[in-house]
Amino acid sequence: MQEASLFSSLEHTISFARDLWFNKSPIRAWLDAFSAHRHIGTVISRAPTELISDLCQFGAKYRKKFGFEFLTTIDARHSHKILEEIKARCENTLLVELDIAAREKFYFIEKGLTKIWERIFQEELQEKSEDLGEIVPDSLEEELVPSNSSDEEVWIDDKATMKNYDLNKTPDKNQIE
Repeated sequence: MQEASLFSSLEHTISFARDLWFNKSPIRAWLDAFSAHRHIGTVISRAPTELISDLCQFGAKYRKKFGFEFLTTIDARHSHKILEEIKARCENTLLVELDIAAREKFYFIEKGLTKIWERIFQEELQEKSEDLGEIVPDSLEEELVPSNSSDEEVWIDDKATMKNYDLNKTPDKNQIE
């Protein structure tokens, strides 16, 4: 993904990652990613005492049958739901479980990309606001912002022109006349 960046949007990033994960990554990469995930260990550490034995038993059965760690998007605090899911998924074939586990893992990939994108966006926003410095109104123009306006600003000068500013574009990409 690093070689393919810079991405134009979060949606573009996730779309690229989805194609890479599901269509271009070898199964070995999936298995490595699944085995690095320790969700069931977290669940066991938070589970009520009466569920710990069953979670350990079915976690081991799952690992022995499929060769990788159990993955689920169910919150680790819901150990009873996770136990139900692991019991049911232990009955799957390897191909079915690979598909399910790949989708579960991609959920975590997408969540991670979203966090990274938001952090980068916040850093860029902070840098831009620091670069702008103090905003001083122009004494030659009177600025009017209609109360029903959301994406455009209107300046009225001696020619009474309207300028649109696209918030989805960078300042240098907007046509400022």
